[in-house]
Amino acid sequence: MKARFLMIPMLLVAASCQQELDTPDPIVKPEEGSGAQTFSLTIQASKGTETRALDLDGNTLTPYWKNNDVVNVYKNGSFLGTITVQCTGEKPTTATLTGTMTGTMPAKDDVLTLLIPRETWNYTQQTGALTGTGSIEDTFDYATATVTVDAIDEDSVTTTAADFRNEQSIYRFSFKNGSNALSVKDFTVSAVGGNLVQSRTLSGSDWTSVKGALVVKPVAATTDPLYVSLRNETTADDTYSFVVTSDNNALYMATKTIPAAALATPGKFVSGTITVTQPDFSPSSGEISNEDLVL
Repeated sequence: MKARFLMIPMLLVAASCQQELDTPDPIVKPEEGSGAQTFSLTIQASKGTETRALDLDGNTLTPYWKNNDVVNVYKNGSFLGTITVQCTGEKPTTATLTGTMTGTMPAKDDVLTLLIPRETWNYTQQTGALTGTGSIEDTFDYATATVTVDAIDEDSVTTTAADFRNEQSIYRFSFKNGSNALSVKDFTVSAVGGNLVQSRTLSGSDWTSVKGALVVKPVAATTDPLYVSLRNETTADDTYSFVVTSDNNALYMATKTIPAAALATPGKFVSGTITVTQPDFSPSSGEISNEDLVL
């Protein structure tokens, strides 16, 4: 039994976002002595290899910005407010992030953390869909960037450019039983090393992770490829174990060794066909080889 995997970086499309921004609301200063200050924040941002908007063409997964998407802003783990994506064009890879917030204005050279889309990242309850409502694009593709305040003009703050970094890799799995495509009702994927993340939360300036197996359940049983967003917090080789339920409720199993090259940094797009077998209750049941692994 063999599994052939193709792993390639998620690539950029040469596109730009025209800076056609709405006229911002006038800044209203708080009353003197309130201890807070209202200020605007503007950041020029690019999609390094990550976004919640995804376009798949063959084996090339292209990220792009979505107009009016929201990004959270933090300083030293404290939430400052949100900024909104302003962009136009066909699947743009650059955008202006802008917003108005009230609080302690950042100082020059302060470091800000930007998160898409929220401070708690949850990888559970995936449906195997790449795009659409409840999909990876919509819910399970998280990214972060760090910027430095480089200019302050009265009530206006600008920063260095933001290059967002993916916090997980996206896998495309096709399941086969022998030479036949398997109609999958659901499947569970777990890591032998215990390094798959179920959720990740920003607490102050530190991150905490809850680890464990993930269940992927399509809306309906399907023989189509299924997509899953996985964050694995090891940089060494690891082994994924699969337990698959077919449309007639039969159980199948397989394992796959994932090399360190695929896990050293997030942001990969990994595609593979997995041949499963029905378990015979022995430890080697469903094991698949590493032959033909392509990085």
